[in-house]
Amino acid sequence: MLRIARSILFIFLLKLSLPLYAALPELSSIEPIEFDEEAQRLVARGDARLDFDGTRLQADRITYYQEFGLADADGNVQINREGYRLLAERATYDTQESIFSVNLFRSGQWPFYLSGVTAGGTIDASTVEGATVYYGNPGPATVNVSAETVTYLGEDVDAVKLEKTTFRVGKYPVFYLPQYTHYIDQAPYYLKVDGGYSSDLGLHLQTTTLFPVTPWLRAGLNLDGYTERGFLIGPTAQYLYNAENHSIQGALNTGYINDDGDTGEDVLNRSIGQDRGFVEWRHKHHIGDEITLTASTGYWSDSEVTRDFRDDIYDENRVPDNFIEGVYAGDNFLLSAFARFRPNDFDLVQERLPEVRLDVLPTPVFSTGAYQSGSVAYARLSEDFDDNIPAIGSESESDRFDINYRIERPIAVTDWLTLTPLAGARITHYENQKAEFSFDGLDPSLTPLDDDSFTREIYEFGFDLEARAYAIYPTLNRTWDIDGLRHVVRPVVSYRYYTDPDDEGEIAAIDRNAFDTNRPILDLNEIRSTDQIEQEHLVRVGLENLFQTRASGEGSYGSRTLAALNFYQDVVFDEGRRIDDRTKEEDTLSATWVEFMLSPAPWLKFDIATRLRTETMTLEEMRTRTRLISGEIWEVGLSSDMLNDKIDQYRIDFLYRLTERHSLLIDSVVDGRSGSALRSRVGLRTRLGGAWELVYALTFREDSERESDVEFNIALRLLAL
Repeated sequence: MLRIARSILFIFLLKLSLPLYAALPELSSIEPIEFDEEAQRLVARGDARLDFDGTRLQADRITYYQEFGLADADGNVQINREGYRLLAERATYDTQESIFSVNLFRSGQWPFYLSGVTAGGTIDASTVEGATVYYGNPGPATVNVSAETVTYLGEDVDAVKLEKTTFRVGKYPVFYLPQYTHYIDQAPYYLKVDGGYSSDLGLHLQTTTLFPVTPWLRAGLNLDGYTERGFLIGPTAQYLYNAENHSIQGALNTGYINDDGDTGEDVLNRSIGQDRGFVEWRHKHHIGDEITLTASTGYWSDSEVTRDFRDDIYDENRVPDNFIEGVYAGDNFLLSAFARFRPNDFDLVQERLPEVRLDVLPTPVFSTGAYQSGSVAYARLSEDFDDNIPAIGSESESDRFDINYRIERPIAVTDWLTLTPLAGARITHYENQKAEFSFDGLDPSLTPLDDDSFTREIYEFGFDLEARAYAIYPTLNRTWDIDGLRHVVRPVVSYRYYTDPDDEGEIAAIDRNAFDTNRPILDLNEIRSTDQIEQEHLVRVGLENLFQTRASGEGSYGSRTLAALNFYQDVVFDEGRRIDDRTKEEDTLSATWVEFMLSPAPWLKFDIATRLRTETMTLEEMRTRTRLISGEIWEVGLSSDMLNDKIDQYRIDFLYRLTERHSLLIDSVVDGRSGSALRSRVGLRTRLGGAWELVYALTFREDSERESDVEFNIALRLLAL
């Protein structure tokens, strides 16, 4: 929030200082200007104005000393330049030494407002005494920071140092720090309050706070109260540290509660205990340009704890993932170490303990015009079925060595046609295998493995044929902001053949195929279901269309996509890993994908993606997204998700601005098969001043397993800083 110290005052004064050297000022006033030739002094009174290179200094009286380049303004001082405005009782500026001072000043640039008793110094080192920074217009509920002294440490540090700092809401203090260094690009604190009533939680109040502890660390609490459950408490933290050669950022979010209510059962139908909690940690560390460290941890006492007490976490990630990864980026290779582990016993996790991998990026093969790439990886794999699949109830393990190699040679047949033959090999060796079952195709079998070691070889052959064509039309349409139209057409044909892996009953299949409605991966080296690769023989034919216009707006460059229309068809010659194969009947024309995107203006966006079983023309999947905005009056979002025999749902999100401060919110999710509304919410959003948002919401649910059928919430949020 204190970035105002730079963006309003210091940058303003920097902009002010430059033109003072560039041009002689023009002084004017209502009363005649007095000139003292001996002192080389000009005095203007009565709406006095000093204009120089786009900057205007206005005051009741302005005294300008030509010999010393000193301007002294007194009484109702106003300084205006390039959208910046500063008001003060008095202001002086020494153009020769670049020293300034202002008294009883006020300035602002939405949403920030700054006031102070005095300010002075140079552009590189400035100090404000008695400063108060408001987020939004000053008022009884406006968030603000009051400091006895604020010192700008210069553009190299890009920070301000605050002495005796008090964080306040209106006039009421909420936090105090004797000394605090704030980096300009960071928000100093965070506050979120949610309250309401539901039958499962009772009356409840949820709060999350973060306050600065050091220049790089903010810490606080999750502190909740539930009349039907008890109290939840846990520390929270955010950290962001930037140095010359490395940067660190991350966040910690935790909570613990001794649950006095009906805890119910988890996803495995096991009773949930009273001691419940969660720990969410995210971390990213960059060291130079070569090394990146990433960690993500989500420990939950049970599968429903965040669903009950922190639904924002649950909505974003319903199955917590736990991994640590380090990557070293060389000139033309990536060396990585990755570990995935299982702290939550309700998850079925394919653990990597760890995986070490070397990836060599495409590299020219001497002067042949060909490119080669490859990878070498070792992984210690483990998967404990235990309570997740009682019929198996055992643990699978293996040590896996995986080697990939690929070579391709682009051939320019013409200026608009490129043929790229390719070949590849994937050799995978397994040791120390342990499994009480194997996979026959996609189905598990309780037949033990034949041996604890096995080597599999798969070879890939194929080609990519790509054509390119475009046309440009001198189209001009102001309604849609179209300045010229370019149509790009890209027909593609991809052929792939994998040899038969011949691995039935030989591999502890831990990295298996997962259900995925996207187009199946074509390239052998990119398949991540390493333990379950099947023979493949297919051709994919595609036609991609792109419609673009020149990017508009100040500072815009390049093109803007108006629409895209893509068609893809898979022709399968042998049985393979087809997601359409629900009936064990493999069609030659396996699947057709049609994708359409329309975004001709910022107020309209439409997407549709469909997948059809080609030979029967059965619609297997359809996803649509539509967003319409009517200026600042209303906006509506419509979406649908259809997966044959599985999902048929529709959603609407509607916002209508009743007044400048009040908006009506409506959203609903409807199940097409039952015709019932699974969840509907009606709310009223109100802005309090410029810093707060208050939301009243009434939610209705049908057939919810844990949430109440009717729930009322009030949420108070500090708007994004």
